[in-house]
Amino acid sequence: MIRRALACAVALVLVVPVLAQAAPSPAQQRADARVPSAQLQATGSGAMTVVGRMVVNGTIPQRGQVVVIDRRGDATAYLAGVPLEFNRRGRAVARRASGILFVTGSNVSVQVLGVDLTFSIAGNGQARLLGSGTYRLNSGPERSWGRGVIYVSPSSSAERRRQGTCARCSSRAVSPR
Repeated sequence: MIRRALACAVALVLVVPVLAQAAPSPAQQRADARVPSAQLQATGSGAMTVVGRMVVNGTIPQRGQVVVIDRRGDATAYLAGVPLEFNRRGRAVARRASGILFVTGSNVSVQVLGVDLTFSIAGNGQARLLGSGTYRLNSGPERSWGRGVIYVSPSSSAERRRQGTCARCSSRAVSPR
């Protein structure tokens, strides 16, 4: 009887860690659910507007204006190291803004007006750059600011890597998880 109980305890001690490894952890599930993001670097003077699932980081060297709208309720925004306060409608405004701006959120709109702006944006969404300056999307060629909408989305090769498909033949390059 004691031998059976001891054998069951040893088996349990050996089996439980194996079963724990077999089930994906919440961190692994979040990592698998990640979506590739695009990168946009922009420098210039005028108005920059970005909308979507974004991380926005940049400098406003002279007095400018910043408007951040949080549509999902999960955004954070800092200007010169000080948190921006959102009102009940999810809106934060900073007039006479200068310093480093950092904004992140799953559905945000960030508008910056200023001179000599330098920004780096990562995520998925849309951008509009009005004024004079240059931008680069996903390591592509440098382009001038214009009136059109810039679709901030990953390159097709990044999407293929996420899906695990081959660039030439669209077959599976890696085994699915």
